[in-house]
Amino acid sequence: MRRRTGATSCTTLMAALAFAVAGPSTGPATGDPLPPPSPTAPAPYAQGIPTDTPDGLATYLTFAFGKIDEYWKNRFQQEKLTGPSTYYSLIRSGQESVSKCLSEPVQTDTDNYFYCPADTWTNEEGTTFTGGIHFPVGAAMNLQADTSAFAVATVMAHEYGHEVTQEYMTQLNLPAIVQMKDGAPVLDENGDTVPVKESELIADCFSGNWAKYAYSQGMVRHADLGQAVKALMSAADTTIGAHQPHGNKSERTTAFTLGYNTGSPLKCAQQYWVTFPWP
Repeated sequence: MRRRTGATSCTTLMAALAFAVAGPSTGPATGDPLPPPSPTAPAPYAQGIPTDTPDGLATYLTFAFGKIDEYWKNRFQQEKLTGPSTYYSLIRSGQESVSKCLSEPVQTDTDNYFYCPADTWTNEEGTTFTGGIHFPVGAAMNLQADTSAFAVATVMAHEYGHEVTQEYMTQLNLPAIVQMKDGAPVLDENGDTVPVKESELIADCFSGNWAKYAYSQGMVRHADLGQAVKALMSAADTTIGAHQPHGNKSERTTAFTLGYNTGSPLKCAQQYWVTFPWP
């Protein structure tokens, strides 16, 4: 169940977001830069799971989602926050996924991984999850061929980062990360809020938070971190004024690196939650 608090001060927000990385870190020092993308072909496995087939990659992504979900649930629990409460949909060959955020069903080769806050799903036990991550496995196989399985998992962590943003916004009474004017959201001709790149960059930063944890737990090779950056860069903006801005390659790399090097959601929020007056 989601809950909404009343007006929240900067001090309370900082206290809620400023907690340390769970578990001891055995990775690079905080200030170490990420490695460049590896020029060699990635190994066709991850965590001992073969990922050179769609079913194998789907098995790995199921494992990865569990680790991403575990990481953020633990962090929220430490600060007495609820959730997150999202679910994922892996679209395999012959399957499709329907979302309230799109007019057309998502196919396995649809080159679009996304999070939709309006989607819900109820499991066999009657538990309802809010916010769906839609992940086409066919498209993910193509991305893995150019990067690595962990890089694909990082893209999933980015989409989960939108759920984290949604939960912080709801539970900590934060304003949406959209274009603002005179303290109010700017609306387009359809009455919708106008997106800004920071709403995507904060998800990149949150994915870096998780990647630091994943590395500290021995879940990933050091070279895979560079491949993760490469995967995010593949969806970077190439022109100014994109309809759904994500930031250019440099901005996306900077956001992920900030999240990884600091391991701090607070640092991500202070940098990219531009609609809140952080001290």
